[in-house]
Amino acid sequence: MKRISSVCLILIFTFTVAAQNWPQFRGPGASGVADGKTTPTAWDAAKMTNVKWKTEIPGLAHSSPVVWDDRVFVTTAISSDPKASLRVGLYGDVEPVAQEPKHTWRVYALDKRTGKILWERTAYEGVPKVKRHTKATHASSTPATDGKHIVA
Repeated sequence: MKRISSVCLILIFTFTVAAQNWPQFRGPGASGVADGKTTPTAWDAAKMTNVKWKTEIPGLAHSSPVVWDDRVFVTTAISSDPKASLRVGLYGDVEPVAQEPKHTWRVYALDKRTGKILWERTAYEGVPKVKRHTKATHASSTPATDGKHIVA
């Protein structure tokens, strides 16, 4: 099976909120609202409709991006198993992924205007201490920042 990679898609609306940092899950005040901003109701990553840029990020992740000034921060968990994947769709299976090999948890900083990776840091390496559901990832928690520090 082909290795699955996360793709970071930043929509046009992210760039219209330039004056407003989005430092945590659901943004300022955890409301999920960007005051006074209009966001697109549809987008198409293949056609780049309402998409400013795309950057491929290795691994699997469900965390939301956070934004501070001109940087976007994302997290990912990269399995040492090249067949690691998500099992999406509708089904009743509630069993966790069986055996999990070593993972590398990473934090990426990207340029908000271009999507270029500015830096990446390894936050942790090891075998996951908690099993994950087949529809989930080990990078589900959204990072947070105050502009000086990142908690991931």
